[in-house]
Amino acid sequence: MAYPAPEGTELVRRLGAGTMFDVALVREEGRVLACKRLTSRMVREAIGRAALVREAKALALAKHPALPALVRVGSDGHGPFVLETALEGVPLRGLVEAWRARGRSVPARLAAHVALAAVEALADVQELRDEAGPIDLVHGDLGPDHVLVGPLGDVRFIDFGAARFRGLDAALVADDRGTLPYVAPEVARGEAPPSAQADVYALAATILHMVSGGPICRSRDEATMLVEIGEKGVRVDLLDVASALTPSERDALRSALALEPAARPDTARGRVAGFGGALTPR
Repeated sequence: MAYPAPEGTELVRRLGAGTMFDVALVREEGRVLACKRLTSRMVREAIGRAALVREAKALALAKHPALPALVRVGSDGHGPFVLETALEGVPLRGLVEAWRARGRSVPARLAAHVALAAVEALADVQELRDEAGPIDLVHGDLGPDHVLVGPLGDVRFIDFGAARFRGLDAALVADDRGTLPYVAPEVARGEAPPSAQADVYALAATILHMVSGGPICRSRDEATMLVEIGEKGVRVDLLDVASALTPSERDALRSALALEPAARPDTARGRVAGFGGALTPR
């Protein structure tokens, strides 16, 4: 079945479907936008509709170049949809896999640049305010598929279906813990909801994936992976053989990936100097 582009738009190409969303690029009045619909399985599910509402509300509230901008929401015979600006970039997972296909890991200079840009972007997003005060935006599902590297090396964040933010209606609060293995251990154990600090952990785990070039936990199935992350976190021992990193860079990542929340920075801003600043291009 062809992707049902909303009335007034023209389908450019389908990007793919995940658990919640079916995404495509559409053209409206000369500009290309991202269109998100619920998958056929989720269109009748309350959790699916809540995820779409959370994404729309988060993007309407939080405005930053590292985030998509909400264009409009609507509904038609195929269900509800969200139109948002389409951000240019390659998912970090795709970047890692492209270099792996060449038999290499991501080059040290590129990895350092992306890491610093990612931490700085997250710090900015966590500090967003409007006339009512801090927005308190939590992504809730950061990982290699939701971090884009733009054409100029800038970093963007996508997929806010699990987001939390100021004023979120209790009826819309997600039970989603994020994507394994990039979930903070306390979130994986169900002891704490997604938070700004958990986003810092998830981004650090994503960077670990980039610099290691492969799996960051030993488990392969979701059930055992959940237990491993909850008890041990990701494999920080991989930092010992990450030849692209300096000792200070390894220490910075270890700090952000500490098993206990009290040993980690509360926000990404606390890592810009220590974590991001340590990962300076060579």
